Amino acid sequence: MFDRLPTARTDSLMMLGRLMQADPRPDKIDLGVGTYRDETGAIPIMKAVKAAEAILHAEQTSKGYVGPAGDAAFALGLQAATFPNLSPSLQARMSRIQTPGGTGALRLALQIIAQANPAAQVWIGTPTWPAHLPIIAACGLTARTFAHLTADGGLNRQALDEALAQAAPGDVVLLHGCCHNPTGVDLDPDAWRAVAEIATDKGLLPLIDLAYPGLGDSVEDDVAGVRILLEHCENALVALSCSKSFGLYRDRTGALLTLSKAEATAANLAQVAAGHARLLWSNPPDHGAALVRIILSSDELTGLWRTELDAMRLRVNALRAQLAALPLPRLDLSALSRQRGMFALLPLSEASVDRLRQDHAVYVDASGRINVAGLNAGNFERFATPLASLD
Repeated sequence: MFDRLPTARTDSLMMLGRLMQADPRPDKIDLGVGTYRDETGAIPIMKAVKAAEAILHAEQTSKGYVGPAGDAAFALGLQAATFPNLSPSLQARMSRIQTPGGTGALRLALQIIAQANPAAQVWIGTPTWPAHLPIIAACGLTARTFAHLTADGGLNRQALDEALAQAAPGDVVLLHGCCHNPTGVDLDPDAWRAVAEIATDKGLLPLIDLAYPGLGDSVEDDVAGVRILLEHCENALVALSCSKSFGLYRDRTGALLTLSKAEATAANLAQVAAGHARLLWSNPPDHGAALVRIILSSDELTGLWRTELDAMRLRVNALRAQLAALPLPRLDLSALSRQRGMFALLPLSEASVDRLRQDHAVYVDASGRINVAGLNAGNFERFATPLASLD
C-alpha cells in the first residue's frame, strides 16, 4: 500500500539542510536553520536554563505523565511573563494548555477551529513560515493568502485591510505576533488596532503565532500588539513557543492560550483542547516546561533569563544594523535596520542564492531568507564580500 503514497514534498529549508550536511567544506556558513547562534557560532544553553536543570535534577521525584493539559503552573507562568498585569476579568476568560512547542500549539489551535467551524477560511499574509500553509491544509481548512509586503519591503497595509474586508464571520486571521518570519516586517500599533476593531465588528478569530518575544525589542514591546487584541476582542488564540526565547529547541516547549467570550466558554474550551491533545500527542514532554516553570518562579533566575535574552536581542539588532550599512552597488539592505527579529528576506535571485552556496559555501534559503544570528565576527566578511557581485 505504501507504493500508492504520493511523492514526498520537502520544504526549501529542509532541502537546504540536507545540502549543507553533505558539504565537506569546513568554513561553510549556515544562514538557513532558524536557531539562535552566539558569537562563536554555537547554539548556546542559557545559564538560567542550566541552573534550572540543576534544581530539577535535585528535586524531581517522578517521570510520570503530566496529563494531556500538561503543567498548569508552567502555562500560567508563561502567560504571566508574556502578558503581565492583565485585568482579572480578562484572565477569567482565558485558558491555557501546554503543547510540544509552538508548532504543536498552532496545530492544536487549528484542530479546534476545524471542529468549531469546518468552513472557516484562514487569512494569512505571505511570505510566511513554510509550515503555516501545510498545517492549515492538514487540518482540512482553507487558506486565503494576501501579500504581507509592499514592493519596497514594507508592511502592505492595503492588502491586510482588503483581506479583512473580504473575510466572513467565523473566518480566522493568522498573524505573526512579532519578529515576522521570514521578513522581519511587523504590524505597527495602528494595524494591530485595526485588526482588533474589524475582528470584533465582523466576528473574525485572531490566531497569533508568537514565537520570538524579546528578540525584537523588549518582551513587553514585542507583545504590545497582541495585548491590544486580547484586551479588545471577545475571542482569540495565541500559540506561544519557548524554543527561541528560552533556547529550548529540542525540548519542544510551548503553550496555547485561548480567550473566550465568557468564563463558562473558557472552561469548556480548555476541556476541548485537552481532548484534542489526547489524540494528537497524549501527553506533552515535561522537561522543558519544568525548566521554564522553575525559571519563572524564581526572581533570581527570571532576572538572569531576561538579561541573557536582552543580550541575544542586542546582538541580533547589531548584526541587522551592520548588514543595513553595507555599501552594496546592486542590493539595498537599508530596511534591515528598521525590521526586527532573527530573520531577514534579502532581495536575492535563486541564481544568486545558488552562487553563494556553490562558490562560497554560504547557505541561504531559495527565497533569500537568512537567519541573521548565523553571522558573527568570524564569518561576516566572507558573507558580505560576495554580496557586492550579486544582483
